Amino acid sequence: MTHFVHPRELTDVAVEAVALLQKAQAKLANQTPLIRGVNDDPKVLAELLARLSFIGAIPYYIFQCRPALGNKAYTVPIEEGYEIVRQAKSLVSGLAKRAQYAMSHSSGKIEIVGKTKDKVYFRYHRAFRDEDSGRFMVFKSNPKAYWFDDYDELVEDYPIDVPQMLHSPD
Repeated sequence: MTHFVHPRELTDVAVEAVALLQKAQAKLANQTPLIRGVNDDPKVLAELLARLSFIGAIPYYIFQCRPALGNKAYTVPIEEGYEIVRQAKSLVSGLAKRAQYAMSHSSGKIEIVGKTKDKVYFRYHRAFRDEDSGRFMVFKSNPKAYWFDDYDELVEDYPIDVPQMLHSPD
């Protein structure tokens, strides 16, 4: 997994390093946090996605920046971030569109799937609890939300039935 955040990081040396890893038969994908003032412009993010795709470090995740102590200034609200990612993906084609906008929450990896004027859609990509695997949730919009825990008005919940055979200890 590579971790390029801005197109300027894709220097000749970095691109050569990616090529050497590929020559050694490594399969590469990239993950990047969405960071205020660094890559929160759709055109900058689109350039990063396109260039990563071109060099073979396929965009995999764009992470919601965790609002930890001391980094609030670098964090983008979730719904604004969704729009930035959506606009960036509209400017690219092919493998560059592949990145998922997600967050690594204590309950699992949660994808921010979409938004409308008054709702935000989430899906567990990976869940800590089996019963949350694949769960799809619709929350009332909260433009000030920086983290999943900032959403408190669940509108609809679609748990996924996980077959018992997946839970078998054998």
